[in-house]
Amino acid sequence: NVLVGEGIVAKIADFGEGMDERIIDEQLTRMFSSTKEDDLTKIGKFGIGFTSIFAILPDAVLVRTGRHGDYWELLFHADRSFDKVRIEEPVAGTKITLYKRMDPDQVAPFVSEALTILKYWCEHSDVPIEFRDHTQGEATPQAPSNDPFAAFEQTAPAQDTAINRPMDIEAKIVHHHEEGETRVVVGYSPLARYGYYNGGLTLLNTRNIDALGEYSDTLGHLNFKVKNDRLEHTLTRDNVLQDEHWHQVMKVILRAYEGLVPKLVERVERAARDGEDLDSWHDLLVQECKARAVSHLRSEWLKRPLFVDHLGQPLTLEAIENTTRRLGHAMVSQQRSELEDALVGAGYVLVRDSPATRHLLQVLTPVSFMAVKNTGRTFRTAEEAFVMPRVLATEDLTRTERILVSDTTSLLARAMGLRLKLPVSTYSYTVSPSVDSMLNRITVKVGDFGGLNLGRRDVLCLNGPAGEEFFIRPTPEWTLLPALLRWRTLLVNRHHPVFRTWLLTAPGDPKLAAFGLAQALLHEEDIEPEGTFDLLIEGFQLESAS
Repeated sequence: NVLVGEGIVAKIADFGEGMDERIIDEQLTRMFSSTKEDDLTKIGKFGIGFTSIFAILPDAVLVRTGRHGDYWELLFHADRSFDKVRIEEPVAGTKITLYKRMDPDQVAPFVSEALTILKYWCEHSDVPIEFRDHTQGEATPQAPSNDPFAAFEQTAPAQDTAINRPMDIEAKIVHHHEEGETRVVVGYSPLARYGYYNGGLTLLNTRNIDALGEYSDTLGHLNFKVKNDRLEHTLTRDNVLQDEHWHQVMKVILRAYEGLVPKLVERVERAARDGEDLDSWHDLLVQECKARAVSHLRSEWLKRPLFVDHLGQPLTLEAIENTTRRLGHAMVSQQRSELEDALVGAGYVLVRDSPATRHLLQVLTPVSFMAVKNTGRTFRTAEEAFVMPRVLATEDLTRTERILVSDTTSLLARAMGLRLKLPVSTYSYTVSPSVDSMLNRITVKVGDFGGLNLGRRDVLCLNGPAGEEFFIRPTPEWTLLPALLRWRTLLVNRHHPVFRTWLLTAPGDPKLAAFGLAQALLHEEDIEPEGTFDLLIEGFQLESAS
């Protein structure tokens, strides 16, 4: 491009085969006439390539070309009429010079747009392309001349820009794949984009998922470029012809994609090991779960350390699932605490919490063979699921508290025993030795949940392990296992209004107070069937009679 006092001149030098008179007359100067229609090695097929030069409304276009020792010059005017003359000066290939008058302040935008367009359409050309900008710096004036184009020939020093570059993409992870005549580069980027190239020339580079056709569900989240000389664009250049050759190329992209996913998993493992933030990586894994069969990915990723625990140590999905099966929910950590350390000591794992991590665990939820679809998973922090109150020793209780706790424990054990009796005849029942050993599974303790002010606002009771180090807050997930299959130590909140009410009742009617507290505890824990409450009444009647 040459800056001049009155306009712009754009020169295109093509060192190809050139043209003879027959080609000029039958193809160059006639629209929709091309000998490339059946030539799959050529990107042009429609005979409109040269005509498109008039889209920028040039004042004149000069073409010099030749072939087989026959050389020609054509001058196209603004109305597209032209003059053709034979010349003696040899021409290598085809040289096109475009002349356009414009105001000086229009030159820079014109040059910038020309460079941008050239980079888009020719970014990976197999043939070297160079853009020379003469519009910067001082132009050299030319001597006066009768040549009408002399005014355009003021030249300035050139600034060269290489247009074509190796085929690559900007992505977090990139995988290159070559198969026969097809070259693919595929990766993960914040914005998905799809590029198709023939001879390195751009057929289509778009974010429109329609360019993927039937492959959109699988490849829609990726950034890829594919190069194959059998790909073709539509006449309007708004899409690629989705023909047999296109389908073959798309299958190569699918195979390239298979090589990309392992790189992603390895990169996430490294991020977990090196203490990097995992959110962006987990977002990519979620995209993979949406594009592929989740059940297959679960089995592949089960033992891979794709997460970190509350201490920042790598953590596998398998370890998370083990805790989920035990509790009915996944444990997440927002900040380290004494309670979390106690849970880890008991064999639970806590996942470092973030929305992206929760989303990934949600989509990786196993689907029960009885379920139609993934019903999701729930998450709890240590403080939401457990508490570590101060368990009071027997000697720390008042006499009335000791009697109420003892009677409540006895009543609960009797009620459980009634529920577990096995019929041996129409009129008599017996308790098996194994069931009899379960009568001690219900243990009632009293705890301080943080003093009067905190305790009266907390739950009535908590469920905990036999060791009583921490206790489980009641949640619906506990219905996953029958109550009779659990060891249960019920820790009663000493300052809860319900416990205080039955404590006031106990001196006058200890059995009624025990019944009322037992009923409240079972209702709070919410893991017993309705029939248990009927059996509790029956047990109360037996206790009262004895």
